[in-house]
Amino acid sequence: MKEFICSTIERDVILKCIRDRKRLDCRTIDATRPVNIEFRSHPGYVSVTLGQTHVIAQASCRITKPKEARASEGNIRIHLDMSKIPLINLENWKHQEFVQELNGILEQNIRQSNCIDLESLCINAGELVWSIKVDLIVLNNCGNILDCANIAILCSLYHYRLPEVSRGSDIRVYSSIERRPRPLRILHFPINVLFAFFIEGRFTLIDPHCDEERFMDGFVSISMNQHKEICGLHMGGKLGLKREQVELCKKLAFNKVLELTDRIRQVVLDYYKKIEPISHSQPSIVRIDNHGDDEDEEEHISDSEDVVLTKSEIPPSPIDDNISLLQMPEMNRLSITDDDQTAILTHNDNSTSDNENDDEQRNQ
Repeated sequence: MKEFICSTIERDVILKCIRDRKRLDCRTIDATRPVNIEFRSHPGYVSVTLGQTHVIAQASCRITKPKEARASEGNIRIHLDMSKIPLINLENWKHQEFVQELNGILEQNIRQSNCIDLESLCINAGELVWSIKVDLIVLNNCGNILDCANIAILCSLYHYRLPEVSRGSDIRVYSSIERRPRPLRILHFPINVLFAFFIEGRFTLIDPHCDEERFMDGFVSISMNQHKEICGLHMGGKLGLKREQVELCKKLAFNKVLELTDRIRQVVLDYYKKIEPISHSQPSIVRIDNHGDDEDEEEHISDSEDVVLTKSEIPPSPIDDNISLLQMPEMNRLSITDDDQTAILTHNDNSTSDNENDDEQRNQ
């Protein structure tokens, strides 16, 4: 959502830089800002910065009753708070609409993509399940809050540890001293990549800055995992896209997804290597083989190990370094706005010519 207050000089400078394939922060059009991930002592608490955009996330859990339709599945909720950085140039109702739009996209990327095994959150089927909640607080907005918040959610869930529970008639939640907490079963990482379109769609940028977001004509948000599966696709603005444009955005987004997926896994593993004793085993990745027996796999896994389930291994696609937004084809404007005077004039000329033809036929 664009802010409605902007100067003409600022608009001309930014659009001129975009026409010259340059950006104000000295990036190329297909380069993203650096990502910094920091963890705190409490599990699930993470601080993520994308450039100067700063988001913190905190995961928590509580025991609730499951839904009747899904008696053996837990649930996950996401709450986005942007009250710390009120958008001055937006009205109050537009600010709330902007927050709700971002929160809806994040929930769809995480919940509907089935990135977490919800059945592993079940305590007693039909009676008690775990409910995971991730609270997000935006501390600074310098553009592309969506990608920064998405990374913060995935890091918080991967870093979080769920307390052990004794199943049966008497439910008891053990502390971290009594029993070692277990990680969540994450199946894949749906990472979001945002593309912005300018000047009737003729120019495309990745990871737009806050100054660039104010003048973009439309955007495309692609959520993808390391298996090249599309987990979410959102479009905004008044522009229509060609198939070639979407395919090029998908290829470039896949390269960014592979980099961030490896980065998130490595950062979390390095964190637990530092704080946990050497005698404790680190979280191990168990790949599900459809051709093997589940019983044989369980024998090789000790009870003291933390298990993180992933999908069956898919041959990784090679990263194409030749992909660039400079290959983006030109976009056709599928919608007519008030600024398009040429389309209005042609429409008026056609209407007047039709009226003259009708009058001649009536006179004859």
